[in-house]
Amino acid sequence: MTIIFPIQKLRNVSVTNNAVIISKGKIVRDSCVGEDFYKKYQKLKFRLKYFFPIFTCPNKSYILATDEWSKNYCHWLWEALSKLILLKKEFPNSILILQKSYGKIDFMMKSLEAFGFSKSNIKFIPKKSHLRVKNLAFIQAIGIPSRGYYDFLNFSEVAQTLVSYYQKELKTDFGEKIYISRNRPDKNVPRKVNNEKELVAMLERYGFKTIYMEKFSFLEQVSISSHARFIIAPHGAGISNVMFAKKKCSLLELVNRTWQKTCFAEMCEKIDVNYHRFDCAEFGSESLHLSDINVDVEELEEKLTKILR
Repeated sequence: MTIIFPIQKLRNVSVTNNAVIISKGKIVRDSCVGEDFYKKYQKLKFRLKYFFPIFTCPNKSYILATDEWSKNYCHWLWEALSKLILLKKEFPNSILILQKSYGKIDFMMKSLEAFGFSKSNIKFIPKKSHLRVKNLAFIQAIGIPSRGYYDFLNFSEVAQTLVSYYQKELKTDFGEKIYISRNRPDKNVPRKVNNEKELVAMLERYGFKTIYMEKFSFLEQVSISSHARFIIAPHGAGISNVMFAKKKCSLLELVNRTWQKTCFAEMCEKIDVNYHRFDCAEFGSESLHLSDINVDVEELEEKLTKILR
């Protein structure tokens, strides 16, 4: 069996606070999330940014599970934690390298605690700094278009680890039917449902409750998803929480009709969740990835009644 994203080991390297590795004065390509980033890091401005100060560490083993996209909720849960599982198994006593600002992010620190990491075995790198280490293990930066991406991700073990560790704290429950909205009145975000008032009125007749995932803490989001059996949502990071749902849960994703198969369809296939797609008309003049949508509520209701049966 070919390991598409193997663990790599390097000696005498520097790691910047945005998880870029420098070896013998050169940027390590596999630590960059894409060719554009790799080219950007070649510029003198980037090198000068990380010239001073230098934090040198003793002869300990370090692991790196993040890249420049890891701050995103989805990328953290899917990629960083999947890497962490493999790295910790092979190097159980290693120290995790992490950007200092990540220490203030709830979902990151809560999930790391479940995997056995605390301030005692995490080395935080301050802004505009880099860390010099003698022994480093990492897995290359990967992205959704990469070949073998979904085969690499370990949704089940990540979810099981988190739910098992925090089981007694998962008490937030909005029932088995939830609708994840992106249409917060206090925040303007893309990819929201333009005719949501009409949509919510229909969903309420079937017992669905509307929630805004970003208003809840990480553990509350895990808890809400773990109790749900039917989840409806427009495309967005909030759907990532479906990985914590029970098997045979049903996800109905509302998407721009011009989109191809989405990443959440791939995720559901891996975790035994029933995936349903509902194509919607594009609304507004934003780019394809950011445009809002209009939902044909009558057509959706027909589809929903079949799913609920």
